[in-house]
Amino acid sequence: MKVTSWKHWPNIDLDADLLAKSVIRYQDIHDHCFIKLSCNSNSVCSAFGIKRHFKHNPLGTVEKNSYPHSLSALLDDKKSPKELNDCPQLLINIEAHKRVSEHFSNENKLCFATVYSPLYHLNSMLAGTLTAAELERAPYKKMLSLLSDITAQYIEALLLIKNVRIYYCSFHACGAFCSYQQFKTLVAPYDEQCIAQLTHQNHLLHYHCSSSIYFDYLDSNRFSLLSIDDCHDVVSIKALLTSFPDITFVGLLDKLLLPRPLKTEEIEQFLLYCRRNLDLNRVIIAPSCTLPVSIKNNTLLITCSIVKEL
Repeated sequence: MKVTSWKHWPNIDLDADLLAKSVIRYQDIHDHCFIKLSCNSNSVCSAFGIKRHFKHNPLGTVEKNSYPHSLSALLDDKKSPKELNDCPQLLINIEAHKRVSEHFSNENKLCFATVYSPLYHLNSMLAGTLTAAELERAPYKKMLSLLSDITAQYIEALLLIKNVRIYYCSFHACGAFCSYQQFKTLVAPYDEQCIAQLTHQNHLLHYHCSSSIYFDYLDSNRFSLLSIDDCHDVVSIKALLTSFPDITFVGLLDKLLLPRPLKTEEIEQFLLYCRRNLDLNRVIIAPSCTLPVSIKNNTLLITCSIVKEL
């Protein structure tokens, strides 16, 4: 059974050397089956001059932008990025991946690079107010085209690094944001531009949503791993594995650690129940998104060691 975990690195993720060293140290402690480098989620928007302030909370995330920016003003600003090399934080992320890859070259372990969809960045620019209807407006289309170009260049650069695979976060492929037709015509084309260069090599698709999910990407042979925030029950996971025989599900570690770490007997009972209903060879025990920074290394070590021994 594959076991791995990942978390954010608030403030540390602003420096390539510090981020790489933190990820390497974390991996040295846990010796996970895979590695994931969680980058700063404001990496693209920061190139447009959009700042966030760190807010102390269990996930180590940052505050959302307090007001929506004018897309026209951002596009007209001569200082705004036009390509990957204009985005310093993305270059920092790439450099951190290179350092992690070089350190683990002899171990040959896959390292997942987090890539947020263009709509995620657009929504961030608008302080979380983005609606599907607005995607038909000219400034929105122009900004999304630019964000898609930069994201595609970012993925291309990441794929040049040994052992790197893409962890692509599609934040708006859900019924809570758009209808199916809107998804196909207004949302999917931008993601498709970004993932066009991916092949079926253990790339991971993450759906961050709490509504109905569209599985078009799973038929594209771009991904072999799937992570979903709101799909933890065995029935739903089994349905996914049955419908998509090439997809392996990523999740369940949240169940073992949140809202409190389960005891050994509870973990054994939980996985016994899973084994009766799932092919555990196709389930990676990992967080569906990310672990809170409040979870202690020792707690994580004990939990993962129990799973590995089962």
